[in-house]
Amino acid sequence: MPLSTMPDWSGAAAAAQELLKQQDTGAPFTGLADEFAPADVMQAYATQDAFIDMQAHQRRTSISGYKIAITTPVMREFVGFDDAVSGCVLADTLFQSGHTVEAAKRQHLIIEFELALQFARDVPERKAPWTADSILDFIACAYPSLEIADDRHAVYPDLKQNFFSLVAENAWNHGVVLGSQIDKSSFADLWQATGTAYVNGESIGSGHSRDVMGHPLQAMAWIANHFQQRGRRFKAGQWVTTGSWLASFFPVSGQNLRFDIAGCAEVLVHIR
Repeated sequence: MPLSTMPDWSGAAAAAQELLKQQDTGAPFTGLADEFAPADVMQAYATQDAFIDMQAHQRRTSISGYKIAITTPVMREFVGFDDAVSGCVLADTLFQSGHTVEAAKRQHLIIEFELALQFARDVPERKAPWTADSILDFIACAYPSLEIADDRHAVYPDLKQNFFSLVAENAWNHGVVLGSQIDKSSFADLWQATGTAYVNGESIGSGHSRDVMGHPLQAMAWIANHFQQRGRRFKAGQWVTTGSWLASFFPVSGQNLRFDIAGCAEVLVHIR
């Protein structure tokens, strides 16, 4: 699978500026107006690239990691797109376990319960598609993680018609909280583990590593192939959140959230 490049889109910068304006003014998410809206997923990713570049420049930060979204058949049917999508996580929104999120600074806060995997070394160009087995050699460790997102009060039944705007807006990512490290030597146990989410000490549900694209390494192979098709490769130290093990949770002030991956590690966040 040789490296290719993503086509440029002349409307990407204007669309990205419009998304930033909407976020800054607190506008609800309704999808970009026709004059800005990407017509396909390639234009949506071009807009996402411009959106991330503008934020990184404004905040003097850089990309630290990445995310995978739309990982389940149910979500793909819901949004009308038969594939996962990727987004970026900027370094100034990467937090350690115990971080406090100010709910009032978000329009409609979402927390997702995920597993992040970190690369041990640069991922080279590869002629054959990456697989779960081949990508494993490049993984260093894992972390339970909580994604911070904001849907800006989106009307979910309308997402099919506004899906490319969601991709352009970096799949609504506003940060990631990483928990305690899981060494690669524990991966055999990790792949069999159940993760449980707690709110103020009470369980709200559990999921399994296989619930995301069949296996976390399948998700990593997917994004490695996806990036190579976009002319990109992962670097050592970068990491990816591989998709939520449970349904998205909409927290409110005063709640303490914990995601525990049985026998491996945990991550916590406080909502204020």
